[in-house]
Amino acid sequence: MIEKIRTLMLLIAASLLGYGGYIFLSSFEVTTKNIDVKLDEDGLDVKIENFKVNHENSGRKDWELKAELAQINQKTETTKMSNVEYIFIDSKMREFKVHADFGTLMNKTNDLDLEGNVKMIIETEIIKDQLANEPSSKQNIRVVN
Repeated sequence: MIEKIRTLMLLIAASLLGYGGYIFLSSFEVTTKNIDVKLDEDGLDVKIENFKVNHENSGRKDWELKAELAQINQKTETTKMSNVEYIFIDSKMREFKVHADFGTLMNKTNDLDLEGNVKMIIETEIIKDQLANEPSSKQNIRVVN
């Protein structure tokens, strides 16, 4: 009799854990449209359209990386991207946006190399105040390399 109760309780606990896991995982949304996976003798290569990575630190968004197309190479541990947008938010909640035609991300170190028409947009408090007072005007400071 005790063995039947233990078995029943174990089944109930396993079903609750399975249901909780399903509810937890079903809340995530996929942000990419197309993922292409290729396996060859060099390793696994993945191509992702509309690539997007968010990094948070203590619940605060630190940075965001977007690309039109990302190609992840497992052998070289790099991610090559096209039409890259990198958004960095500093401790004073200022937003820095960097746009480039191409970029390479080193997967282990998170080093990012950008190439081709690299431009940076910096949003400052002065400009935020001006935009709040003058909603019809739009100003950005651009740094072009």
